[in-house]
Amino acid sequence: MSWRNWIDGAGCRFAAIGVLSLALAGCFQPMYGELPVGGGPSLRDALRDVEIAEIEGRVGQEIRNDIIFELTGGDGNPAGAPFRLTMTISTRTQTPIVDPTTGISQIDTVGLTVNYRLIDIATKKLVLTDSALARVSVDRSMQRFARLRGIRDAENRAAKEVAQQIRARLATYFLTRT
Repeated sequence: MSWRNWIDGAGCRFAAIGVLSLALAGCFQPMYGELPVGGGPSLRDALRDVEIAEIEGRVGQEIRNDIIFELTGGDGNPAGAPFRLTMTISTRTQTPIVDPTTGISQIDTVGLTVNYRLIDIATKKLVLTDSALARVSVDRSMQRFARLRGIRDAENRAAKEVAQQIRARLATYFLTRT
């Protein structure tokens, strides 16, 4: 194979790759960009159009606050939004590791499961149902109040993780709906 033939073959390949890249460049859209989604609002605006329903309990309120912040960036819960997110929460604390000599557990695992539903207010139609789950471990202390505070901190970390999962799933829904 001569040097000239190699350049001609490689040049054709690079030209084909360049043409293909330019043709596919319009197919991709940044997920959190300001471009409109399907001719409608941007993803950021679509996420701000979700009202988060009240949730009972301390952990429920923590999740609600985290989701509101994730969706609106701190602007607060929009009243009268076209979509409403309702959630049911279950928490569970387990002690999977027990010291065999003392019989005392060393680590607690806090589990948080959130089942959520997105409802289109105008049509009263359920448009999305899913669940998010987080497991967070915490060292168990012999001091009662330190253990309770550790579990509370673990619940807060799990709430933040679940809120991020829900935001990602809602973003996917708003990007893919027609």
